[in-house]
Amino acid sequence: MSYEQLPQAWNEDEPCPVVPELVIEIISPGQTFGEMTEKATDYLLAGVDQVWVVDTKARSLTIFERDSLPQTIRSHSSISILPGFVLNVADLFNVV
Repeated sequence: MSYEQLPQAWNEDEPCPVVPELVIEIISPGQTFGEMTEKATDYLLAGVDQVWVVDTKARSLTIFERDSLPQTIRSHSSISILPGFVLNVADLFNVV
């Protein structure tokens, strides 16, 4: 979330009063992609602009946005996130 959205009087020890612009979820071993799709839909209905669902088994990233169909990006692709910043999806799955 960008700091510009936060009220100046916000106390960092209190819950955040602003809906985030981006939520990233990683599918856990006990979860299904369908469950994560439902969760992504809930985030979008709550006002989140974009939800990323990372699937480590499929080595893919699915991007959910309001008013558009989900877009799945495989590990051999890259996406432009911010001006001047490109993410290679494969980097999400590299083990350090």
